[in-house]
Amino acid sequence: SLPYTNALDNIVIVEQGKKGYENVDCVFINRGVDGDSTKGMLSRLTSELPALNPDYVIVWGGINDVFMGRQPAEVMEILRQIYQKTFEIGAIPIACTLTSVRGASPVVQRIQELNESIKAHSDLEGIMLADLYTATSDMEGRLLSWYSSDGAHLNMEGNRVIAATVYAEVVDGILDEYAQKR
Repeated sequence: SLPYTNALDNIVIVEQGKKGYENVDCVFINRGVDGDSTKGMLSRLTSELPALNPDYVIVWGGINDVFMGRQPAEVMEILRQIYQKTFEIGAIPIACTLTSVRGASPVVQRIQELNESIKAHSDLEGIMLADLYTATSDMEGRLLSWYSSDGAHLNMEGNRVIAATVYAEVVDGILDEYAQKR
């Protein structure tokens, strides 16, 4: 399925039109790599992103680390480094909680633990946050079945919900602020 950033592009175009923000230039460049770890993300952040000169960097990572058996505290330390490095390249990080999975409660527990750390760190450091976990999970904290065909990876509908959540919880406010400055 298409990455969530394609759906996010479409949402922004529609919503900008509704608000009359024709002159706001907003481009999403997806540098995510399927199956990558947060260490790989950190490496790409320092090697690829500075040349792109982004204003914001959406940081949605850690699920593969959890599946590899890394402890949430270890993954959170790398995410902290990613947020810090984002500031160092002159961009603003946007933190995202991880989406859950179907079944596998030990994995769900580690996802929940990492998400609590992401939320706490974001609150403490004033980092914008998109809560993807809440938007895609059932009452027991498992991924809602209609957002995934295999219980872990998001399908088109799952990616649409991710895009809608990132837009509603973060991007909409950024665009409003930007439009008011013009």
